[in-house]
Amino acid sequence: MGTVLFFFTKKLTTPRELSREELLVNGFYELPQERKISNFELKTSDGILLNNEFLLNKWTLIYFGFTRCPDECPVTMSIARDLFNTLIEKGVDISNLKLILISIDPEHDDKELINRYAKGFFSEFYGVQTSRPQLLSLATQLDVLITAPPDHHNEDTYHLDNHQNNLILINQSGNYHGFFRPPFNLENVLLTYQSVVF
Repeated sequence: MGTVLFFFTKKLTTPRELSREELLVNGFYELPQERKISNFELKTSDGILLNNEFLLNKWTLIYFGFTRCPDECPVTMSIARDLFNTLIEKGVDISNLKLILISIDPEHDDKELINRYAKGFFSEFYGVQTSRPQLLSLATQLDVLITAPPDHHNEDTYHLDNHQNNLILINQSGNYHGFFRPPFNLENVLLTYQSVVF
């Protein structure tokens, strides 16, 4: 009787695995085949090295944003924070879930500023700034369109206005697995995340 009750409870509490089509309808695109990421190195202002090895044995969300972003970035970062908090409330161990915010405005976001911005949403988030060549390399590999700034490097920010707001999901092998697409809804993000990860 106890065994039957255990498996019945487990069935009720274990997230259902969604098909690729159901994931897409709920805002998550799963790549037909996971994709390797070329070697990279990013370092936070407090000296934590984020590289290919860091991605192993955990699920990682990567978001490309910037601190002066008026609306899309705060909304996306808030959804990510709510995802982490909801998983904690459900009793899920999130020690193998990380989020890295990569600045698309490295000319204005220094390492300390972007890291402080990320941690303002959730203390365990990482914010990093890198050189524009490495930024463009990572963004291209993760299907994120980023427009280069004008050559004169003045205060124009139009090149930042249309950046993509996808939340990239990296799997435990350190490979690009898929992405969550806006507009974001916490219920859908939670549903699709649990289906893919659990």
